[in-house]
Amino acid sequence: MTGLFGGTFDPFHLGHRALIRHAMTGLGLDRLLVMPVGRPPHKSRRTTLAAYRFEMVRLGTEDLEGVLVSDDEIRRPGLDYTYHTVLRLKEELALDQLVLLAGSDVLPQLGSWHRPEDLLTEVTLAVAVRGGEDRDEVAEHAARAEARYQSEIRLFDMPAIDLSASRIRETLESDGDISGMCPDRVIDFIRQYRPYQADGGFDAMKESDWQTLLDLEERAWPYLTQARRLHAASVAQYAARLAPLYGQDIGRAARAGLLHDLAKELPRDRQEELAARYFEQGGFGDPLALQSEDLIHGPASSVLATELTGSKDPGLERAVAWHSTAHPVMETLGEILFLADKIAYDRPFGRLEEIRHLAESGRLAAAMKRCLEEVFEALARQGKEPAEYSLQAYENYAGEE
Repeated sequence: MTGLFGGTFDPFHLGHRALIRHAMTGLGLDRLLVMPVGRPPHKSRRTTLAAYRFEMVRLGTEDLEGVLVSDDEIRRPGLDYTYHTVLRLKEELALDQLVLLAGSDVLPQLGSWHRPEDLLTEVTLAVAVRGGEDRDEVAEHAARAEARYQSEIRLFDMPAIDLSASRIRETLESDGDISGMCPDRVIDFIRQYRPYQADGGFDAMKESDWQTLLDLEERAWPYLTQARRLHAASVAQYAARLAPLYGQDIGRAARAGLLHDLAKELPRDRQEELAARYFEQGGFGDPLALQSEDLIHGPASSVLATELTGSKDPGLERAVAWHSTAHPVMETLGEILFLADKIAYDRPFGRLEEIRHLAESGRLAAAMKRCLEEVFEALARQGKEPAEYSLQAYENYAGEE
């Protein structure tokens, strides 16, 4: 028997994990699909980027036998309704029966769901009764729902856990300690990537820009592995943080960060094709750059990013094209993206805190100089030479301290 447990998981916490464990045993499930929602229809607040939420679920459940994390809703553009997801899963997995997991708080709210009558004919709803709840009262609510929707509702027990994602976010935003609230690996992830940092840049974005960013994340999702999605999200977040310090549009900087590696995992011949188009269309730079494997994904990603957004933005295209090596003629957006790619929170490079301090204190040119020096040292350790454009760019910052 297969179960489905969906939610924003923003973040994934020990209450989620306990519900999963007790559902597996209490309901006799063979497997459980845990599915972070892409675009929830009922959330009024902004959810964290899907790449972050998917990773927290993956880290929080990876040792649980029979549990699979699904990106089914994330990779499909637009709002996500459980009814449509259920129909799709039952067809794709050839399921006669599907058990939908929920907390007992959903029982009074079933009427607000999308097509609840149709949904509850397709699934068996399984409701968690938490320790401390009045089981008879929950059973009474379930019986009324069964009668109204002519469906089966099962109850399963789990211990009382006084946790909520909103409480955890509030604790994080005030720099509080969340030890004992989330699985250890989720806590480690949050500490490194800082998705709930109050001054992380995203919080200052206009709502329209935020929705555009979420749309782009969904469209970009199939092009990237999860590791690359996480890096893209981190670069977008850090670019958004730097943008207002230098008079740049936050949404535009975030879009550049999210899309900067869009073509990096495509086959080499496809990258060459896209990069050639960049130069054929008058792209900023020298076609000789195609000779460098380290450079080719930049111009290729630039072309693909324009296709994905459906609009032409020459400044963003140039920033994406040369984010990897820098360029002797760089605009502020390009400098921000170059730095964010190297010093975002997912990066472990040396001298990183020094470069971040320079960038965040308004010393963009000095941060560029230090960052390029760090890149040169890292290449030397690998026995590699810097790209010619990197050396030429460095000359512009050589006198900065």
